Amino acid sequence: MADRIVVAGALRDHPAAQAFARDVHYVHHRYATDIVGAFTLCPHMASEPDRAFGTFAVMLDRAVDVDAAVAQVLAASSQVVHLVYPLVTDDVPTFEQHGQAMHRAVAEAFAKRDQRAPVHAAFHPRMRGDATSASRLVGLLRKAPDPFVQFVPEGLHEGGTQFIDMSTFDPATYVPPPVSRAEGNFERLGPDDIDSITTRIAEIQRERDRRYEGHLDAFA
Repeated sequence: MADRIVVAGALRDHPAAQAFARDVHYVHHRYATDIVGAFTLCPHMASEPDRAFGTFAVMLDRAVDVDAAVAQVLAASSQVVHLVYPLVTDDVPTFEQHGQAMHRAVAEAFAKRDQRAPVHAAFHPRMRGDATSASRLVGLLRKAPDPFVQFVPEGLHEGGTQFIDMSTFDPATYVPPPVSRAEGNFERLGPDDIDSITTRIAEIQRERDRRYEGHLDAFA
């Protein structure tokens, strides 16, 4: 299991919340396994993705509440936090703006603690990307089942997809790779890999839709 699975947000006490959260975790576990792990998109991820999820917070809000998100990051016992929004329908630019607002608020709070703030990355099922450049490949790899914001320790954000096993990662001795992760993935992944990733992302999205159908009716 993840270090900590949290059901949060305005609808956290809904009778269907716990069952919904289990299915959210299931599809994101599959994304981490079938995409991130299978194609070695993050060298820090262990064979078991749950060790890399850190705090996995299912945010049951219909609209992103930045203050509630920041509270989850600050309360987390792990250095890695995933804030997943299965009910949010924002487009990509709007959701990325929410992620930036979270980052600013988290950075301010960490500064008051005299601590180095984590960095964030936004993922979204409607992100656009392809294999024509390293930067555009990032968009393809971040087509997650649901919108989510990931917070990781500074130094692990060079691009690509990050799932860090903090039980084995030592930030004190970590040396960033000479080539950014985004560039490394671009150079390493061939056409067959890209085709397989694209197919798997579509399959995961279809499973996500099947598993969520009844839950979304319950929360309508």
